[in-house]
Amino acid sequence: MFDGPQKLRALLKGGRLIAAPGALDALTARIIENIGFPAVYLGGNAMGLHLCAGQPMVTMTETVDCARRVLGGIEVPLIVDAGAGFGEPAHTHRAVRELERTGIAAIHIDDQPYPKRAHYHIGKGGLVPISEAVDKLSVALAARRNKDFLIFARTDALRVTKSIDSTIERCRAYAAAGVDALMVLDLAPEQAAAIRREVPGVPLAWFVSPATPAPSLKDLEAAGFQMALYPFNTVAAVVEAVTSTWAELHTNGRLAQSPATNAKLRDSVQHLIGMPTYWEIEKRGADDTGKGTR
Repeated sequence: MFDGPQKLRALLKGGRLIAAPGALDALTARIIENIGFPAVYLGGNAMGLHLCAGQPMVTMTETVDCARRVLGGIEVPLIVDAGAGFGEPAHTHRAVRELERTGIAAIHIDDQPYPKRAHYHIGKGGLVPISEAVDKLSVALAARRNKDFLIFARTDALRVTKSIDSTIERCRAYAAAGVDALMVLDLAPEQAAAIRREVPGVPLAWFVSPATPAPSLKDLEAAGFQMALYPFNTVAAVVEAVTSTWAELHTNGRLAQSPATNAKLRDSVQHLIGMPTYWEIEKRGADDTGKGTR
């Protein structure tokens, strides 16, 4: 049986940078896996956009449902955004139990206030006191049944305060609580050394605004990051492709896609989702007319 938490822990111990592109749904997760990436990321913004609700409005039950659906399409570890833990520590305890039960490998919990505000997406984020964030993380760590299940701490301190010292203070506190990795929003490669120096021994994940150019994997690895998470790129690719396809039909009255391209992609997608397995099962039980042979 595939053990996502155990596999992700092994990858982290391997010493190589783990790139985990963000998925929008099970199909895009399967595409990411099929390309060859060792892990997949499911961000809160992607879930909110998928539901046409917005990240601040996504609930715990919606997150659990999305995680279960995406994980059902892949066999590599899935890392899931658990927001600010969906409430106070007691709520976070339940959220950890429910998300762990899906079989995902890891979650991250941030230090934003809860409930989240829509203004976060226009640059007006906030932070809870360090003691409050540590309390929530400590409860989350104690709540997990499988000790291989990973819990990451994400801090928005660098974006909100613009202070690397304030960010380091929070990273120290979260590392002391026992988290399995640290995520510092908007941390650039040239700033990573300060975090690594002051908080050694805890894996560091790169996680940044989609408006910022992404460094190469080589540069991220050289800076000391052990994971790279890409929350929005798949969403952007899907929106761009779908808009382009149907705007052409709406404007010109004709699809720009060729039948040959559609046929090729239709065949590749059928293979991608595993349809040959079902075709083979049906082939063993029916003749060419579709009538059973048994």
